[in-house]
Amino acid sequence: MQMSEEIQQMLDENIVYLATSTPEGKPNVVPIGLVHAISDEELLIVDVLFKKTRRNLEENPEVAISFTDMKRLQSYQLKGKAKIFKSGEIYERAFGIMKEKALRRKESLGKVDNPEISERARKISEMHKRLKPRAAVLITIEEIYSHIPEPKERR
Repeated sequence: MQMSEEIQQMLDENIVYLATSTPEGKPNVVPIGLVHAISDEELLIVDVLFKKTRRNLEENPEVAISFTDMKRLQSYQLKGKAKIFKSGEIYERAFGIMKEKALRRKESLGKVDNPEISERARKISEMHKRLKPRAAVLITIEEIYSHIPEPKERR
């Protein structure tokens, strides 16, 4: 299923929530900032700290992603299949996305006028400098749902 350019942009600009589950169906949801649409049917997620999520992906590739864009007042759920890459072109691409997003995040957080948040951002930035992607997770999108029903659908 194809994502619109607007959905791709919203994915790039927002924190998304990745839902996985064990083969037995036990769910796990994690916030993801390092996500990028690499085509109209594929997302690339950078695995830097996955534990349960990684185990779940290895055992059950079915995933769901949910996000809300408050600037556009839109919200979506995407469903698809994940594939893990520990090396190669897809992995290298994930490393590039991680560097690019870290720079953008640093620039936007530099504009924050709150000393407590600025200090927290500095610590997170320092931590990110030491992180290296463990893997790249390529998700092929199969279904797209809007969380916001059309006016005629609300009853």
